[in-house]
Amino acid sequence: MESVRAMFGSPIPAMVALNVMGVNLIAPVLPAYADFFGVGFAAVSTLVTAFALARMSFRVRAGSLADRHGSRAVCTGGGFVQATGAIIASFAPGIGLLLVARGVQGVGSSLFGTSVNRYLLVTTERGDLGRATAGFQSGILVGGTIGPLIGGFVADRFGIFAPFYVQAAIALMLALVSRAFIRDQGDAHFEERRDRASIRSLVGIRGFKVVMFLGFGYFFVRAGAINVLVPAFADDVLALSPSLIGAIISFGSFVSLLVMPVAGHFADALGRWPVALTGALGTAAAVAAFGLADQTGGLFTVAAMLGVGIALVAVALPTMIGDLAPPGTEGRASGVYRIANDLGWIFGPATLGFLADGNRYGLAFAVAGVPLIIGAGVLLRGRDLRRGATVP
Repeated sequence: MESVRAMFGSPIPAMVALNVMGVNLIAPVLPAYADFFGVGFAAVSTLVTAFALARMSFRVRAGSLADRHGSRAVCTGGGFVQATGAIIASFAPGIGLLLVARGVQGVGSSLFGTSVNRYLLVTTERGDLGRATAGFQSGILVGGTIGPLIGGFVADRFGIFAPFYVQAAIALMLALVSRAFIRDQGDAHFEERRDRASIRSLVGIRGFKVVMFLGFGYFFVRAGAINVLVPAFADDVLALSPSLIGAIISFGSFVSLLVMPVAGHFADALGRWPVALTGALGTAAAVAAFGLADQTGGLFTVAAMLGVGIALVAVALPTMIGDLAPPGTEGRASGVYRIANDLGWIFGPATLGFLADGNRYGLAFAVAGVPLIIGAGVLLRGRDLRRGATVP
């Protein structure tokens, strides 16, 4: 229990929240950039894509660097790279340089996010990893929730490029805090842990591909269903106001935040796979139920159900990666898993948006949970995998 107390009492969850908050600052300002540069919204939306692709393409490299040189150096470097990208973006004269700057920010985010996750994995006892992961994931949720709110306020008060200044300040602060707080000597036998296992051998570990597939399904739902389908369905079919739609989505996130500590406790006490299985099936059922809701009360109820499922999955899957990764490969394992997350984030909105065309929301909501159902089925049948994804 001492390690988990240290983790929740440490700056790590707050650092994660700040990093994710900074990433999301420009979300409400994208239409303003389209007007400023005289381009269509489709062109400006590539700012999100450029960031995501750069982050995804650098995941494994970031993990390998952290395994080789330690989390402290890579977290610190990631903060400086993000700050550099934000400063370039703040004075970009055109959309082209702004896209380049967002790519630089994506690389920095990959360096920081992957290496700080590795630090959690290598400094936390296996029996406490679920609860420590719950703190880490709570930081992600809090940062993603408040980032757009702060970004919109800053842009209104100080101009549309002001969020980039805030991003730069946050990234520099994260670099300094990483330098001061993260101590690789806390990673027991750091020198001996440097495993040269290849990415192919990592993916070949029994259960690793299943957890990756579940991670893809989790972000397929988060990005495609929650961020795209729910707002479109509530607007087109139920004619709800934007504020009410936002309240429904935020309510689900609030429920997730409340459930995450409980999910972490169960992941440590009962084993990872029961929590992952329950979360995957519960999330699939809840997202399908959205297509059946016909009034506001029903949407809030389903959003709460989805929030519970999302919390269980968000805690269990990264914890299983920590269990499965051989010593010395935690950074690379985290990077490979996060690539699966990024792919779900990229393909979820496009796939489900296409399926929902022509008012086919019921079909889209039903399909949204299919990857999670498939992954849960494999997890349920794989006895060896279940034994390997539990508390030692």
